[in-house]
Amino acid sequence: MVVRELTGGIYFGKPRGFDQDENGDEIGFNTEVYAGYEIDRIAHVAFETARKRRGKLCSVDKANVLEASMLWRKRVTKIASDYPDVELSHMYVDNAAMQLIRDPKQFDTIVTNNIFGDILSDEASMITGSIGMLPSASLGELGPGLFEPIHGSAPDIAGQDKANPLATVLSAAMLLRYGLGEEDAAKMIENAVLETLNKGFRTGDIFSSGKLVGCEEMGEQVLRSIDSQKPAAVGR
Repeated sequence: MVVRELTGGIYFGKPRGFDQDENGDEIGFNTEVYAGYEIDRIAHVAFETARKRRGKLCSVDKANVLEASMLWRKRVTKIASDYPDVELSHMYVDNAAMQLIRDPKQFDTIVTNNIFGDILSDEASMITGSIGMLPSASLGELGPGLFEPIHGSAPDIAGQDKANPLATVLSAAMLLRYGLGEEDAAKMIENAVLETLNKGFRTGDIFSSGKLVGCEEMGEQVLRSIDSQKPAAVGR
């Protein structure tokens, strides 16, 4: 799980723009800046998320060279004292990018800034083999947030029954768990997706062997797996 800060950092920092340097050469510049409250806000979300998973949180920064990351690490470390049940570790972003490929299972929950999260979340998506497999959410301080697959609408394959629906299905599970607190319902959906994959059903983006199916059939197989988990009705 990558918990990415979405409203601060280099994408929104000022000053930004174009200018000329002392040699008259054209330059473009952006500012990586974080306020303490922005870091605290995302850190609390990350710790709470880690509590709902395996209780491990890795904070990714570049605190060896960037002042904004030095503040990030300081604030995250301080907040860790409020969550003694969560194991906190820190990792530089270049090492994190390598470790995600080398040994992804060492991670459970990652928290990081806007630009690092932008990159690492896309990298992490390919661990599953396709961006069609992963859900995401944009969470505010109020309300359940916006839950959606990490990919776009794929207009090039629209209407061809080729899209992988699993990221969308798993987004519903994420909504149930993190937005609505419905853990049992979330597990039912996730178990259904896993059972469908274990039976060998594959859409084209993840197919190498097994049963090649389209978007509609994959969805139907997930529904069958959900139905199989429901307790049988007792007649009189």
